[in-house]
Amino acid sequence: MKKIILATAIISIFNFQFSITNAQDGPSESVLVRGSYRPVIDSSEKVFFPTEIADTVALTPHSYRYTINPPNPVHTHASYEPRRIAAGQLKGERTTKLYNNYIRFGVGNYWSPLLDLYWSSTKDPLKTYGVRFNHRSSWGTISSDDPAENYGSNHFGLTGITLFGKYIVKDILQLSSDINYEHDHNLYYGFTDNTLQTTLGMSRDDLALSNIRAKYNLLTWNIGLRNMELDANKLGYSLDVRVSDLWASWNQNEFNLNLSGDIHYGFNLGNRYKGVAYIHAEWDGYIQSFHADGEMPLGYTPAIPTDTVKSGRNIVKVNPYADFMLNGLHFHAGFTAGWDAYTPDAEGTIFRFFPDVVVSKHLFDDNLVLSLGATGGIDANNINTIRQNNPYVAPCAEERATRHYDFTGHARWTISKKLEANAEASYSLLQDDLTFMLDPDYSLNNVYKPLYFDNNRLTIGGDIAFVNDEMITLRLGGHYYYYSNMENSASLIPITAAYYRPDWDLLASADVNYLDKWLFHLEGQLLGKTQADNGDELPMRYGINAEVEYRHNRALSFFLKMDNLAFQRYFYWANYPSQRGLFILGLTYTIPHK
Repeated sequence: MKKIILATAIISIFNFQFSITNAQDGPSESVLVRGSYRPVIDSSEKVFFPTEIADTVALTPHSYRYTINPPNPVHTHASYEPRRIAAGQLKGERTTKLYNNYIRFGVGNYWSPLLDLYWSSTKDPLKTYGVRFNHRSSWGTISSDDPAENYGSNHFGLTGITLFGKYIVKDILQLSSDINYEHDHNLYYGFTDNTLQTTLGMSRDDLALSNIRAKYNLLTWNIGLRNMELDANKLGYSLDVRVSDLWASWNQNEFNLNLSGDIHYGFNLGNRYKGVAYIHAEWDGYIQSFHADGEMPLGYTPAIPTDTVKSGRNIVKVNPYADFMLNGLHFHAGFTAGWDAYTPDAEGTIFRFFPDVVVSKHLFDDNLVLSLGATGGIDANNINTIRQNNPYVAPCAEERATRHYDFTGHARWTISKKLEANAEASYSLLQDDLTFMLDPDYSLNNVYKPLYFDNNRLTIGGDIAFVNDEMITLRLGGHYYYYSNMENSASLIPITAAYYRPDWDLLASADVNYLDKWLFHLEGQLLGKTQADNGDELPMRYGINAEVEYRHNRALSFFLKMDNLAFQRYFYWANYPSQRGLFILGLTYTIPHK
């Protein structure tokens, strides 16, 4: 029997070779070989996208997060290297339970509830829709028996709901839309009992929280249309429309209409290289109005404005560029033409050209990636952006657009399968960069106003990460910042430092996944000293945060969040001390669906 099988195999190989020879000289022939078939997948790359449910509880109720990343997109390369897996035999799989919903609930000290609800449609190749609701708040106080240390209530609340959907038409056109509503409130609590009594002759009992409470409501509707044509040498396009309306305390209103889209087309560079050419265009238009109607936050000293202030502002950007490879180099080459009709200027619209070039090279089997870039753009500092950076800003804040030129260098070194290092350096030229100062129109010294200044910023930083089979992840990183040529661009107020921005920062974190049952996260932060605009120096801030989660099963888990375990009473803003340690205990539950 073995001899018969061997002879059959030899004849089959001979016939196969003969058919190949004939194919070169004349009509082709084919040989059909029958035999047992084992469906086996050869060695391949593993692609894994884990579902993440991110908690929204921050270290502080409102933390000013400073980042060096420029607002425009930065073209980087993915640092994840998937592990190779051994061949596996295909087997029939039973129907699995799908998890398309969850409820996350927790309660902490300072009367801090947390609620997060999510639901989406089940698996469908053409359509997806769902809803998400989230809420977190705190109803605590920063109290003391000493009138010079008692700040009273520091309530805050964040609530949001989103409806979303996506539909694919004939496998070539994707339609998407979402509607989002957010409500945010906080208190201007940055004064003590002594300050209140000395300045306004009031006691804490005489104070109405409505006089220091700021409320913001934001309604946003996004509509997207995208061609899913992926073939080279065929035209593709996308169009996005965003309509939003923000209304807030003291009759502040901001309406925004944003239109953006791009057209792209594949092309060939000779017979070896391919590329894609793009043209991206965006129009960002705003209508803002303000009418105090006889009321302003507590401590406002000038005459209360009664006239309605209304303005229209616009930013237009056109960005042609191309992505391609040439002689082993990755090129992103283009430019941005920007019209700034948002910033009040005696000369009218400000026109600028910005570079948009990034060149990168992969070396040593992609273990080392080097990139250099020159980019830039215009970004609006609108009411919503300003209050998110600083929730204690005054009504009718001054609005300007930031124009920036960024020159960057980045290196990623994959030392081993478990160890990776990144290093970066950037030099930025900024005009109308946003920071803040205490508003002298408020006698309690607890309300801020925007301060715009021109500056050059040098940033040097990096990080190193260790990953051990998705069970242990360790990361250590930091940055150093240096500011020079600082000038005030909107008034004659002298600038002596980059107010409320640290000179350096350091972050260390550790994540442990034990048998997919116990998840541990530990994080330590250090922020260098910062200069306040009133001449005070805010001390170095340090924080230790931790989270433990126990997964009872795929549907039920329990978590404990512990923030500011150092119990430091730090200041992100002058006269605004933070809460000390925050603890939230809760659970996450999912209803399985077949």
